[in-house]
Amino acid sequence: MSYSDLWLTSAPNISNILKDQTPKVSVFGVPFDATSTYRSGSRFAPNAIRDAFLNVEVYFREFDVDLEKVCIEDLGNLKQTGSVQSMVVAVQRVTEELRQMNKVPAILGGEHTLTYASYAAMKGASLLIFDAHLDLRDEFADLRLSHATYLRRLLEEEAPAEAIVIGARAASKEEWKYAERRKVKIIPPPQDTSLEEYVKEVKSTVGQKSVYVSVDLDVVDPAYAPAVGNPEPGGLTSRELLTVLTALKGCRLLGFDIVELAPIADSGSSATLAAKVLALLIALASM
Repeated sequence: MSYSDLWLTSAPNISNILKDQTPKVSVFGVPFDATSTYRSGSRFAPNAIRDAFLNVEVYFREFDVDLEKVCIEDLGNLKQTGSVQSMVVAVQRVTEELRQMNKVPAILGGEHTLTYASYAAMKGASLLIFDAHLDLRDEFADLRLSHATYLRRLLEEEAPAEAIVIGARAASKEEWKYAERRKVKIIPPPQDTSLEEYVKEVKSTVGQKSVYVSVDLDVVDPAYAPAVGNPEPGGLTSRELLTVLTALKGCRLLGFDIVELAPIADSGSSATLAAKVLALLIALASM
């Protein structure tokens, strides 16, 4: 062993390799933000989330799951590209390979276009999205496939078993009509209901299915997570988001992504929330 092998690391890395255990969750980053139309910079998010993850508590008392005892592998980041097509191919093939190995892909974006590629490997799974926006535009900024159109492309091409969007509150008139026509289930942010009633509504809608979860951080109100690509007032609180995610216990989590963190606009609070979401979803996937 050389001194380089002994002392140098590829930090930040959140692998937790345990003796005689095979990793169930495989983390990889997608540093891609080429279709961002407001705040760019989500290509820097994977490492920002890792940095925060290494500094949040990872024991979940409600599940009695301690991630220090869970085998996790961090595969690093995909090679950076400005091509939507190159990113889609890479994400889809890596995700498919991990699923064939019976591993849960935990993907750190990057912007939301990546979900178009990662969900393609989740045959038969319900698609559960946390997002302020519907992302159902037919075209935006002269792009047919982007962070604002990926869900429309998925509905046209992959036909998810079920598409549920939690926290949606911002879309064009045509998107709302399209969502109704395609029977997308939409649960807007809680208004006059208690958090307990809101969680019941989510649980009754989602049920106990095989799910792929995509968390766009702009689902959270900018007061709690200001550093996102397209902030939208009127969203969930950070507590509401974590409580609703906790209620997914009982679902079979096949994979997930966390997208749209823009670290350049962050004081650290948004990355910390993203890291807590990552830890919570790993805990759910490991049960």
